Amino acid sequence: MLNKLGSFIVRNRWWVIGAWVIVAVLITAFSPKLSSVTSSDQTSFLPSKYESVQAGKVADKAFPQSKDDVELLLVKRRDGAKLTDADQTAVQALATDLQNSHLPKVAGVHTSSQAVSKNGKAQMVQVVVTTQSTGGASDVTLVKQIRDQVKKSLSDPGLQAGLTGNIALNADSSSSFTTATKIVTMATFALVIILPGIIFRSPVAAFAPVLAVSLVYALAQSLIALAAKTFNFKISDQLSILYTVVLFGIGTDYILFLLFRYREKLRSGERGRDVVSFALSRAGEAILSAALVVASAFAALGFSDFGLFKNLAPGLVICVLTMLLAVLTLIPAVISVIGPKIFWPSKAWQKPPSGTVSKRVGGIIARHPGWIAGGSLVILLALAAGYTQLKTSYDFTSQQPQNTESAKAYKDVSKYFSAGAISPTEVYFVRDSGFTTAQAAAIQQKVGDLPKAKLAGGDPQISKDGNTMQVTVYLPGSAASDSSLNFVADTFRPDVHKLGDSVHAKAYVSSESAAFADVRSAVNRDLAVILPVAAVIIFVILVLLLHSILGPLYLLVAVALGFTATLGGTTYLFQGIQGNAGLIFFIPIMVYIFVVAIGTDYNILVMTRLREEVRGGLKPHAAADMTIEHSGATVASAGLILAGTFGSLALAGISLLAQLGFAVAFGIMLSAFIIATLLVPSVAALLGYKVWWPGHKPAKDLNRL
Repeated sequence: MLNKLGSFIVRNRWWVIGAWVIVAVLITAFSPKLSSVTSSDQTSFLPSKYESVQAGKVADKAFPQSKDDVELLLVKRRDGAKLTDADQTAVQALATDLQNSHLPKVAGVHTSSQAVSKNGKAQMVQVVVTTQSTGGASDVTLVKQIRDQVKKSLSDPGLQAGLTGNIALNADSSSSFTTATKIVTMATFALVIILPGIIFRSPVAAFAPVLAVSLVYALAQSLIALAAKTFNFKISDQLSILYTVVLFGIGTDYILFLLFRYREKLRSGERGRDVVSFALSRAGEAILSAALVVASAFAALGFSDFGLFKNLAPGLVICVLTMLLAVLTLIPAVISVIGPKIFWPSKAWQKPPSGTVSKRVGGIIARHPGWIAGGSLVILLALAAGYTQLKTSYDFTSQQPQNTESAKAYKDVSKYFSAGAISPTEVYFVRDSGFTTAQAAAIQQKVGDLPKAKLAGGDPQISKDGNTMQVTVYLPGSAASDSSLNFVADTFRPDVHKLGDSVHAKAYVSSESAAFADVRSAVNRDLAVILPVAAVIIFVILVLLLHSILGPLYLLVAVALGFTATLGGTTYLFQGIQGNAGLIFFIPIMVYIFVVAIGTDYNILVMTRLREEVRGGLKPHAAADMTIEHSGATVASAGLILAGTFGSLALAGISLLAQLGFAVAFGIMLSAFIIATLLVPSVAALLGYKVWWPGHKPAKDLNRL
C-alpha cells in the first residue's frame, strides 16, 4: 500500500504540493485564532460533579452579584516605613479617584483604616469588578486599564501600589505565556533548521522540510481553533504551547526517518524518483505505526475527568494526524521534486560510510548483549529510585514568573495580611424551609467556631427567596499549598457538611483551595484511567505491527521503566537540587503521554528494522548489529531534535514550563539513547527468535515473518 502511495505521489508531485498549499491557505484564512479559544483558569476545567463547581452554580443562582470579583490593590511606602496619616489619606484619595474614574467593569473601590496591616506598613484597597477571570484578552485589557488609572491617581511619589487577585494573576500569566510561546516557537524553529542541517551537512535538507512543516503548523493550529469553536471547549494557554513543539518535534522526527532511509538507498547505488517510493514503503511503516501510537496515546487523554487534559486531546491528535498525512504525502512530493540535491552540497549520500559510531555500537551490542542490557537497566533503575520521592504541586502562582506586578503584590498581601485574604472561602447553606436573620446569624457563628476559620465580618447574606445563605471566612495559608488542600478536603469541608446536616441544610464550600482539592481528585482519577488505557492501545498497535506478543510486552516494560526513570531524574533535579516543594501536578501525565508514546516511536523504528534484518536471513545478534548500524544515527538524531524542541520550553522563563520541558526532553533522551539504542536491541539479541513469538517460524521460513 505504501509503495503504491509513493508511486502515486512521485507521479503527481506538483499536484500534491499545490493541493496542500491551497487547502492550508483556505482553512487558515477562514478559521479563528488559537488565542481565542484558550484559558488560564485551571479550575474552569472541572466537570460539574465536583463540589466546588456545584457551589459556583448555587452562588450564581442565589447571589447573582457573586459573579463580581474582588481584586486587591496593595499600597506601601517605597522606603518600607510605616504609613503615616498623610499616607493613609493619600490611599483613601486614590480609592476615591479610582471609583470616580468610572472604569469599565469596575463597580466599586473600597478602603478604610481597618484595611491597614497590623504592622502599619501596608494598606489594602478592594477593587470590585463585575466580571470573573476568563484567562484571556479581556483580563489583560481590564487589568491594564486599572493599573493605568492607579498611576494617574497615586500622586504621592513616596508610595507604590501593586494590583493582584485572580484576574490580575491570570492577565499577567496570559501575557507571560504569549511571550513564552513566541520564544519557544523561535527556538524550536531554529533547532529544527540547525540540527538537520548539521546532520546532513546541507542547508537544503535543513530548510526544505521545515518550510513544509511550517505549512502544516499553520494548518493544524487553524484546525485546532476551528474544532474548539465548533465543539465549544477551551484549551489551557499554559499547555497550548505544546502544539508547537509537538508539530515541529515529531514532524522533524518523521521526516528524518524518511530522509535517512532515502539516503541509505541512494548510497546503495540506486537513483531516480522510485527511490522515494522505496524509502516511503520502508520508513512509512514505522512512521505510520509510530504516529498511530502517539495519536492513540493523546486520544486517551479524552478519557480524562479534568478538562485541561480532555480538551488538550483533540488538538494533539489533530497535530499528529495532520503531520502524519503530510509526511506520507507532502514531504515525499517535496523530496521527489528536489531529488538527491536535498543533501547538497554534501556528497555523503553517494557512498556508504565506514567506521561510524553506529557501526561500532552495533558491533558491541552483538558481542556483549548481556552486559549492555544489564548496564542499561542499572542506569534506568538508579534514576527510577527518585520516583519514590516525587511530590506534586498545585501552586500555579509560585510556578509562574515572579517578576510580574501581580506576583509581587501577591507576596506582599501574604506578608502583610495573609494569603487567605486574596482567596476568601465562601460557605453556602441551602434548604427549602429558608433561613431567618437570626438563624443565619447563629449558623454563621457556628462556621466561625470551626477550626482555623476566621469570619470575614459583616452579616451573613441571605438570598431573595430566603432558601440560601452565604458565610465568608478566611482560612490560613496559601490557597494552593498541599497543607491548605489537605485541610479543606479532609477537615474543613467535612466539618461544614456536618454543620449543614445539623441545621437540615445542604452545605457547599467554594474557594480556590476547594477547587484545587477537586482538581487533585480529578487528576488522580485520570492517572488511574489514562495510563492503563494508553498502555492497552499501544500494546494492541504493537501486536498488529510486529505480529508478536512477547516483543510488545517487553517494549512496554522498557518504556514503563523509562517513564519511571524520567520522573525520578526530574525529581532529583527540581526537588532534590533546586529545592522545589514538588513538580507541577500535570508533569506525571504529560511525561507518560509524551515519553511513552513518542519514545515508543524509536522502539518501533528499531523493532521494524530488526524484523527486516531477520527476514533477510540474519541471526538475532547480527540483526541487532545491522539494525543499530543503519538506524542508530536516525534514532539519535531524531531524539536529539525532539529533546531539543521540548528543552526549548526552559527558555520561556516560567518554572512550570521549565519542569515540563526538562522532564519530557530528559525522557526522550533516555528513550532514544538508552532504551531504543541499547536496551531494546540487546534484549532482542538475548531473546533471539523468541522475541517474535508466537509469530516465530523455523529458520528456513523466516521470510514469512
